[in-house]
Amino acid sequence: MDSCPYCGAATRPQTKFCPKCGMRLDGLQGGRYRIVRQLGRGGMGAVYLAEDRELFNRPCVIKEMLNIYLTAAERQKAEEDFRREAQLLARLNQPGHPSIPEIYGHFLEEGRHYLVMKYIAGENLEQRQSRLGGPFTQEELLQIMLPVCDALLYMHGQQPPVIHRDIKPANIILGEDGRIWLVDFGLAKATLSSGALIMMKGKTMAMGTPGYTPPEQWQKSPVPASDIYALGATMHHLLTGRDPRDRFADFPELDLDIIKSLSTWPPLRSLLPDISEEMEELVARMLLDDPAARPSAAEVHSQLQILSRDSGDPVTRWIRRFGPSLGRTLGIALATFLQRILWGYPFRRRRGRWHWSDLFSPVPERRDTATPRRCNLCDGTGVILGSIRCPICGGTGRW
Repeated sequence: MDSCPYCGAATRPQTKFCPKCGMRLDGLQGGRYRIVRQLGRGGMGAVYLAEDRELFNRPCVIKEMLNIYLTAAERQKAEEDFRREAQLLARLNQPGHPSIPEIYGHFLEEGRHYLVMKYIAGENLEQRQSRLGGPFTQEELLQIMLPVCDALLYMHGQQPPVIHRDIKPANIILGEDGRIWLVDFGLAKATLSSGALIMMKGKTMAMGTPGYTPPEQWQKSPVPASDIYALGATMHHLLTGRDPRDRFADFPELDLDIIKSLSTWPPLRSLLPDISEEMEELVARMLLDDPAARPSAAEVHSQLQILSRDSGDPVTRWIRRFGPSLGRTLGIALATFLQRILWGYPFRRRRGRWHWSDLFSPVPERRDTATPRRCNLCDGTGVILGSIRCPICGGTGRW
C-alpha cells in the first residue's frame, strides 16, 4: 500500500485519487507538479514540497489555500481575492528582495487555490528554538531580525504598502546557506485590498495567529504597523522562550475581549536581566496597542542596527563605544611625545616636503628669542587631525 502525500491516508498503487481527501495522486496541473511530501497543514489548507517536472524537477513549495464559501457570490469574491493576492506577491519580486522568496505561479484546481513558490532548504526559528532547547541570545536575535526588518521595510515601501499579516517564528527560515527568509505570504495583502476575513462554518473569522496578531487586525483593519506588532511578539517569544499562543490554548473560541485580555507582555528585563535596556524599550514600543504609537519599520531597522553594533561582551562594547575617542587620544599623546623628544630638532621643509635627514640637521641658532617659533606639530595652523586644537601650542600655532 502507498500513502497519500496530502493527508497520509493509505492508497492502492496506481490510484489517481485519494479515497480520503479526494486529491489527485498523479500530481497537480496535469502532472506538472509532483508532490513529494507535506510540509505542514492548517485549518485553511496545507503546504507541500513538490517537483516541477517541466523545469527538470526543480524543487518548489506549493501553498494550498481553501476557500470556504456559502454562495456563488462568495465563491467569485474568493477567486478574485486570490488572483489579486497572487498579483500582489508577484509585484514583490520586481525588483525583489534577498529575504523574500520568489513566486513562480498560481492556479486553481479542484476548487482549491495554489501558490507556487521558491523552496528554501533550512529550518524555521520555531524548529531551531525547539532543537536548541532554549531561547535565543540578544546577539543571535539581532543577526536574524535585521534582514527580516529590512524585508518589511521593502514591503511597506511599496505603493500601496504590502502587509504580511502573519509574522511569527514559524514563518522565518534560516537557510542552509545562512540567509534569512521571510516566508508564507498566503495572508499578505495590500492595504487597499478589501477585507481580511473568511467564512468558516457560517461564522466570520479574522485571519491571523493568536498571540502574534495585533488587535486592529482582528478588527479587520490591518496596517503596516500590524507587522511591527507581530515582529515584536516574535522577538519577545524568541528571547524569553514564552510562546504567546499558549495563553489561548484553553479557549476553543475567541472573541476580541478575550484576545485583548490575553495580549499582555511582561517587560523583557523582568524575565531576562541580561537583556539591554534599549532592546527592552524597543520591543515594548513595538507591542503597544495603538498602531500609531508603534515605531515604523525604518525606525526598528535603525534601532536594530545600533543594537547590533553595540552588542557583544562588555569589553567589546566599551571598545566599540570609545574606540574612536581612544584612538584619537593615543595619537595626540604619541605626537606630543615625539614633539618633546625632538624639541631641539625642528623640521625644515625641502621644496615643500619633509625629509628624514632633517632630523639630524644642526639646530639653527635662534637670533631673536623674542620672536615665537612656528609649532612643528600643527605646522602653525593651531589644529591637528582636521579640527582638534593642538596640545603643544594651545591653538596659537606658535611656541
